[in-house]
Amino acid sequence: MRKLLFLFAVATLGLSGFAGWFFFGGPDDDPTRIKMAAAVAEIEALIPKAKKGDVKVQYQLASLYYRGKYGPKDFGAAFKWFSRAAEKGHTGAQYAVGAMYAKGESVPQSYFRAAEWYKLSANLGHNVEAQLALGHLYFKGQGVPHDYAEALDWYTKAAHRGQPVAQHYLGAMYAEGWAGEFDAVRAYQWFTLAARQKERVLGYDPKLDSLAARARLATKMNQNQIKRATEAAENWRPRR
Repeated sequence: MRKLLFLFAVATLGLSGFAGWFFFGGPDDDPTRIKMAAAVAEIEALIPKAKKGDVKVQYQLASLYYRGKYGPKDFGAAFKWFSRAAEKGHTGAQYAVGAMYAKGESVPQSYFRAAEWYKLSANLGHNVEAQLALGHLYFKGQGVPHDYAEALDWYTKAAHRGQPVAQHYLGAMYAEGWAGEFDAVRAYQWFTLAARQKERVLGYDPKLDSLAARARLATKMNQNQIKRATEAAENWRPRR
C-alpha cells in the first residue's frame, strides 16, 4: 500500500529533478522530498478510515483530491468520496456533489441533479452555500423553474445567516424590483452588510461591487431613507 501511495504522490507531483532526487536519494531537508512524504502519510492515514465509512474523513479525503493539494486535481476521486459522504447525510459533501454536477466536473453537467443535491444540503443541513446556489438556479431557471420568489427565499435564508454574496444578491433583488416592488431601504441595508465582507464578495465574482451598487442606489434615496437603512444594517445580527 505504501509503495502504491508513494507512486501516486510522485505521479501527481510530477517527475521533476527534485522528484527524481526523492527516488535516488538527496538531502533529508529537500522541500519536495518532505512534501511527497507528507502526501504519502496523509493519504495513507485517510484512505482506510474512509473505506470503513468515516463520513468526516471521506469528506476530508474528497476535498484533498478536489483541491489538488499535493498535485493535479483528481475530480473522479473527489466525486467518489464526496458522493459516499453525501449519501450518508454530510451536508458539505451534498453541496459539493451538487456543485460538481453544476460545473460538469467528472460527471455530465446537469443543473437538475445539482438542484437535487443542493436542496438536500440547503433544507436538511441549512448549508448557506447550497442556499445561495439554489437561489442562483431559481433566478436563472436552470434545472428548476424560473422563479424570482423562490430565488428571493433562498437568498434571504443565506443572507440572514451572514453569507455576504447572498446579501449582495438580495440587495440587487430589492434594488431592481425582482423581489416585488422597488425597496431602496432594504436594498441599501443588504448592500451595506455585503460590503462588510467585500473581499469575499469580490473573490466570488469581481463584478459584484457592493459599495458601488450602494452608491448608485443612494442617488435615488433621500436622507431619511439612507438613515433608516444604515440603522437597520447596524442593528442586524445573523440568525443561527
